[in-house]
Formats: sequence, C-alpha cells, structure tokens
Amino acid sequence: MMKKNLKGIVAGVLALSMMVSAPTVAFAQESGNAGSATYTATVAAKKPAGDQVAKPKAQEVGKVTCTSAGKVNISFKQKVTYTDALKAVIKDEAGNEIACKISKKNKSLLTVSVSGLVKGQKYTLEIEGILGKDSAEAVAVKKVFTAKGMKTQSKVGKATVQSKKFVVLKMKGSAYYKDATVAVKDGDGNDCDAKIVKKAKGNVKVQINGMKKGQKYTITINGIKTKKEKNFGSVTRTVTVK
Repeated sequence: MMKKNLKGIVAGVLALSMMVSAPTVAFAQESGNAGSATYTATVAAKKPAGDQVAKPKAQEVGKVTCTSAGKVNISFKQKVTYTDALKAVIKDEAGNEIACKISKKNKSLLTVSVSGLVKGQKYTLEIEGILGKDSAEAVAVKKVFTAKGMKTQSKVGKATVQSKKFVVLKMKGSAYYKDATVAVKDGDGNDCDAKIVKKAKGNVKVQINGMKKGQKYTITINGIKTKKEKNFGSVTRTVTVK
C-alpha cells in the first residue's frame, strides 16, 4: 500500500512540475511519525545557470551646433572618455558620407571639422569609440541634426537666369571664396546637377543642367564671406525660370 501511495505522490509532483514555466526539481520526504508513512512533496525552482550580463549603455548626446567655420560641436549629458579607435562619420539624408575629422575633444565636448554642409538640411552624425556609461566597453552614438549657424554677411542682390542653363547671382559688395561649392534643389526638393562655372568678387555664375521653364530652383553657395569676416559661410537664393 505504501508503495502505491508513493507512486501516486510522485505522479502528482511530476504533473505539478509540468504546470509551472520554470524547470523544477521534486523532493519526497518521509515524516517521522511511528507506525505510519506519510510523505510531503517540496517543489523547488532551479536557479538560472548564470546572471545575464547587461549591455553597456551609450552616452547621451546633448546639443549639436554648427558654425560658419565648418565646425560641428557635440555636447554630452555625462562626462565621457574615448578609445584610440575614436571616429566620426557624417552622412546626408541620401546616405552619402561627407568627409570630416575630429579636431578637438574633452570630457564634455567633441568638435568635428567638416565642409559642404548646407544650412537647413538634416544630417546624421555617428561617433564610434566612446566608452559606455558605467562600462569599459566601447559604444557608438548617433544623432540627427539640422545644419544651422552657417551664416555670412554676404548678400545676394539680383539673380538672373541666362539661356535656361545658367544663373548669375550678383553679390551686394565684394565676396571672397574658399573651396566654394554649390547645391541646387528644384521646387519638389530634388537635387539638381549643378556646378560653379565662374566666381568673382561681384558675382557667381552657376550652371544647372536640365532647367525647365516655370520651375523654381533654390541655389546655395557654400564657402563664401565678406572681406571683414574671418569665417566662410553660405548664401541661398531661389529663382524661377521664365
């Protein structure tokens, strides 16, 4: 009779172990009462084989600001340290990588030198080689920012369309250039094939391929300044082909 009771108890324990989600171990213990054999069952959950290792948290990026000198300043919400593999990558909205380099760093600020950013456009900045928060493992941080502060005192006066292929921007006062580039978008926001074909103190001549009558084009010249300014910035002008 005792063996049958024991078998019934063990079967009940096994059924109970199948109802719980965690793996269990069953123990049968005999009581010490004389002349009787009663058993109690104890169900204990197995402990995990090992504690899970938490992934390192990335440092939080604060503000990202731009200057007309082509500097992108990145502040951090916590003090940071860097690895020897520290690297910065900047991409435009189309995913094209823009050449840049880290020119300054400290525990709360990182400065990246870059040329060719267009005021008002969005860019993605990714920094690799930062030590994780409360961790010695390197992490990467990513931030989307809009290029601002790329200003200059240079002003565009009259804009003239020539032969439905060229646009001449007449400057108000003398203009000076350094690594000047042009970016052109049509009225739908599409990038246009364009290049600077002539630049002088008084004007800039831009060639835009595929210009269409009635279409608007927004032209941004980068790398321009007045004589008194130390830093180069950008000017923007929208024209309509008539």
